[in-house]
Amino acid sequence: MSASRHCATLALLVVGAIWGTLARLGLVALNTYDGQSIEPTIWAQAVGCLIMGWVTHPKNKAALEQWYAPAFVMLGTGFCGCLTTYSSWVFRVFQAFSNELHFDRHGLHNVMDALTQTGATLGMAIASLWAGRALGDTLTIPKLPTSRYSADHVCIAIGVAFWAGAAILCGLHPPFRPETFALVLSPPGAMLRWYLSRLNSASLGKLGKLPYGTFAANVFAIAVLCAAYTAQYVGRSTGPGSLGAWTPTSCAALYGLQQGFAGSLSTVSTFTVELTTLRPLRLAFSYAFVSWTVGVIVSILLVGAPWWSLGMQGGCG
Repeated sequence: MSASRHCATLALLVVGAIWGTLARLGLVALNTYDGQSIEPTIWAQAVGCLIMGWVTHPKNKAALEQWYAPAFVMLGTGFCGCLTTYSSWVFRVFQAFSNELHFDRHGLHNVMDALTQTGATLGMAIASLWAGRALGDTLTIPKLPTSRYSADHVCIAIGVAFWAGAAILCGLHPPFRPETFALVLSPPGAMLRWYLSRLNSASLGKLGKLPYGTFAANVFAIAVLCAAYTAQYVGRSTGPGSLGAWTPTSCAALYGLQQGFAGSLSTVSTFTVELTTLRPLRLAFSYAFVSWTVGVIVSILLVGAPWWSLGMQGGCG
């Protein structure tokens, strides 16, 4: 891959990450209301997996790569990868287990709530992925002629413009700063995940070939999200011994770190593709179980331990 093509791919990742994060935040906001029966991020996971199934359909993937290879990376790794998020999903599972929101229920109900969120998210993700594949059977991308002229420099300019626009909006419009911080921080997360994906075909002795890159990205993302969440809320909000960075700008930056960087570094769409392609099936089940378990353990260590020892009455409300 030439230097210009590599930079163009990164630039289109910026575009895909910004739009994917924006779509995720919008879907979550649309599905957040009093009396909601299920975690609102499930719709972002479902829509992202639906589009991922359509994009990764063999005919569509071939057509995109023949026309302009970075376009497939932009849609699959960038847009779908950032529209879905593993870190927020597993963190919500931890919150259900620990009843952090203090619902009037006992321990068994906490377990059932966590298992319900787990099963509903995985079920919707897999069903949406297969629906996207089925859609690809009837709605295919026509084979477009490859241009004689390179679009790399144009794509680089577009990517820089989108990223700069998000940064300018973040600086000039404080009311939307939590969301614009997320848009600014989402491209680095998507880029890091793209680089880590090169580990997916690695083989570690008897462990065989597993998607280690996606696993590393998802685990690191949940660690970043939990660390930022703890920085927001741990300790007392006022008085001696109070902890945290509780100014409007710092709270917005920590939110952006969670929803932007961590949300884009982690992915459910790629995770679901891997679950449906890993063989034998016991390998897929093991991969899902280990990923989920490690994510919950990281949440316990980085959020549960400070919460139970110092409290979570910090000032970022």
